[in-house]
Amino acid sequence: MSTNTIIRFDDPRGGMVYPFLPNDGEWQIVSQPIHGDGSLETIAQSDAPTTSSSSTTLSPTPLSPTTLSRSVPALRWVKDDKVLDLHVEHMDSQNFFDLTGLRPSLNKGGYVLSKRLGRLMRPYRFWGFYDPDEVTIDHNELLDGALWDGSGLVSRAFVERLAEKINLKERHRRELLNSGRFEVTVMHDGGQEKGHVLLTDGLAYDFVFPSGSAKSELTLHDRVFVGLAPVHSQDQMCLDIQSLINLHPFFKPEHLLAWMQIESSLFLQGIRSGEIEALLNRLPGVESAAGLEALAGWHVGEFIASGGRLMWFAGQVRAMARQHLNRLGGRERKLRFPIPGGRYYIFPADVGERDVPPGHIELDPATATAWVNDQDWLDHIVDILGGCDGDDAVWVFEFRDAADNQRKILVWRSPNQLGEYMLLQPNHASHKLEWAVPGGKLAYPTMDSRLLPPRIDAVAYSYKALDAEDGCEEAQSFYSVEALWPTVERAAANKGTLGAYCNTLMLARALYGRLPDQLPATLEQVIDSSVKTGLNLAPVKAWTQMAGEAIVRQGKPIPAALVDRILPLLPKKLRDQVQTTGGEGEARHWLDVLVAAVDYHRDEYWANVEALAAEACPPLELFEHGRDWLQSGLDLRRIYGQTIRQALDNAGEPDEDVLRLHSAQAFDAAREACEQYLAQWPAERQHCVLLGAAAIIYATGSRHGQSPNDQVLWQLGQQRDSVGRHPGIAQTFIQALRKIGLLGKPVWTTQGAVLYYQNAAQAQCAGVPVCFNGTWFNWLRKVRPETPSQMGRVPATIRKWAKARVAEMAANQFVGMQLTAQVTDNDRVVAWTEHNNLFGYVVRGLELQAARHPVWEVAWAMSIDGNVNAILRPACS
Repeated sequence: MSTNTIIRFDDPRGGMVYPFLPNDGEWQIVSQPIHGDGSLETIAQSDAPTTSSSSTTLSPTPLSPTTLSRSVPALRWVKDDKVLDLHVEHMDSQNFFDLTGLRPSLNKGGYVLSKRLGRLMRPYRFWGFYDPDEVTIDHNELLDGALWDGSGLVSRAFVERLAEKINLKERHRRELLNSGRFEVTVMHDGGQEKGHVLLTDGLAYDFVFPSGSAKSELTLHDRVFVGLAPVHSQDQMCLDIQSLINLHPFFKPEHLLAWMQIESSLFLQGIRSGEIEALLNRLPGVESAAGLEALAGWHVGEFIASGGRLMWFAGQVRAMARQHLNRLGGRERKLRFPIPGGRYYIFPADVGERDVPPGHIELDPATATAWVNDQDWLDHIVDILGGCDGDDAVWVFEFRDAADNQRKILVWRSPNQLGEYMLLQPNHASHKLEWAVPGGKLAYPTMDSRLLPPRIDAVAYSYKALDAEDGCEEAQSFYSVEALWPTVERAAANKGTLGAYCNTLMLARALYGRLPDQLPATLEQVIDSSVKTGLNLAPVKAWTQMAGEAIVRQGKPIPAALVDRILPLLPKKLRDQVQTTGGEGEARHWLDVLVAAVDYHRDEYWANVEALAAEACPPLELFEHGRDWLQSGLDLRRIYGQTIRQALDNAGEPDEDVLRLHSAQAFDAAREACEQYLAQWPAERQHCVLLGAAAIIYATGSRHGQSPNDQVLWQLGQQRDSVGRHPGIAQTFIQALRKIGLLGKPVWTTQGAVLYYQNAAQAQCAGVPVCFNGTWFNWLRKVRPETPSQMGRVPATIRKWAKARVAEMAANQFVGMQLTAQVTDNDRVVAWTEHNNLFGYVVRGLELQAARHPVWEVAWAMSIDGNVNAILRPACS
């Protein structure tokens, strides 16, 4: 069951601000999920007034989340299946509107007003308040409202003024000034302007919108608010399961698996080679400053931005490699597939005065726009793409059509109904999407458009009409928290219907190859009812349940990837009757084949990740600075491991969910134990302990091909009350690496997703860790030939002296020594010095490490109890 989430005034937001919330007082936004009648009772209780007097004065003392959440909400709005309440100490709705100058209206109901309020009650980076005469807006009557729906223009001069008005970091300023398209929110006394605006030179006004574009349900008195958010395109794409099912067999499993193999290989290649840009370009959202901000808050992002190489640490290799698995989603119901496509935002050509012939499209990364022909837009694009407008994103896939050998671009939105796509030709100016493959680039792969399903306007579905009179009407004319209650009740009644309808349509397409001829509503209508109109979706909900039950009663087997999507549609008595495909003597569904192949690929990919992580090794500087702190580092590592093992042993053998909980608790306990251990030293000594821990972890090497476990170094802090974790040991370790000159200070800029370093040393991995046993004994027999032939017969005093001498030589004399690796008759690997003296026996499990090269050079060494842990490099020939 979902729980409440709380956004507080003191949460870190990377410089972003809630413009309409007091910046000198305490507030919080409580998001309460609607998951049944019980949740409505809880929400209703938050409306009860307190004994606090109404005042615009904020409390000077810190308030707990509980205290604030028990106050009467100053503002309420509904978003999807959540109710959001703004609490400000000693402030009710009227106080809030008096303070902000906002004027709400329920003339179109609570759903529409909630959309207007939600547009403002979110963080902005690029924003400002202006006097009414400081911002000029042209509501142009010559612009076709149907063509310009959701579209507008912004002058470059205004964007430059905004950049001067607000205090920005250089990377954010650069993003603002170099973006060609923005999501815009403008508030004035006529209402709210929302949509996307195109940056335009020489514009006579600050903004141009079509006449009648202002949404009058929420106005702003005596001032103007402008909020901009740069919009970026992406030349990458992950195909979601709904689009996959609706576009099958155009996208065949063999296509998806081949592209997945390519992406996995390139991702690992980027980790090994240090081609950071190749990796970042595959992480969604990194092309924007907001994405870089999130990346900067990720310890791996800070590490690489500071000049670190992923191959220095196994933990960094795994953390980055896991991002690729995250792109692929879960093993079944959240499948996603990287394909050579992109994501752009659609505009009719008239907005940018572009020349796009009928049936064509122009991809323009400079403005993040997919430009389409005006008449195509009016005639069919809007309807076919589910009622799109100028602020909607589209997926684009370029290919060469086997049907006629022409270049084409497949365009669709997500979510989508079967047949909601456009097939267009790129015009002469259209950007070419190029996808990296081993040895080159892939552009316009050959596909066959004849395998696409019929377009939605070629299929005669019969839709029942949702009752337009059954919207969510409000009982009061003026806004109040209580007046939103019918909207809350309707949101509760409609909860889950959109997801259930999408799942039912997917099931029908996957199982029967088509949709039923008669449907309760279009997908667009269900989406609008869920987020905008508040129409009663009870008929749609009843239809989805009927359809789900009919599938099960027919005995229709369900692919495993879709079982979780049908279960919520069924009564409990039918859930046990669900059959899955691929039974004995039955052909497997194509989704089952695909899921099995993906599972195999994920396992293979992670085995390659572990093999790559086994090669990780920090630079020599770390070993030198950590040498004097090896014992303290060893103690820290031992505390970490022992705490986790003890916590998991106490858990017994619970089921998977309970074990997952115990695992999280175990790692939290280990973090606390490690933090307590480090707290014994001042900050500068804590850095030394962490360097000692890193040195001992890598000096002892991996065993049997397993990669070093350096997780103790990369522990994050305590879980935040809102989202994410506080800085922890990982950030302290990064600071330690800076102190010894391995890392510089991160400098982020974006030109696409290019990342630059400043004052950052690009040191190489030290080499290969290898451990040798018996070095003290071999040296002793060389310098004292009379030494007994068995270790156990060497006197204790002599043994102690020999081990001490080997420790001295390891620190001062072994560096630069050449060693030759040889395999003995009993399959042991031994090392000989260049003077043909036996140096030591390679510890079992490290034979493959030592056998990589015949002759090595010692780059660094230390001795523990007369045995030698060395970092080896291939000797120069």
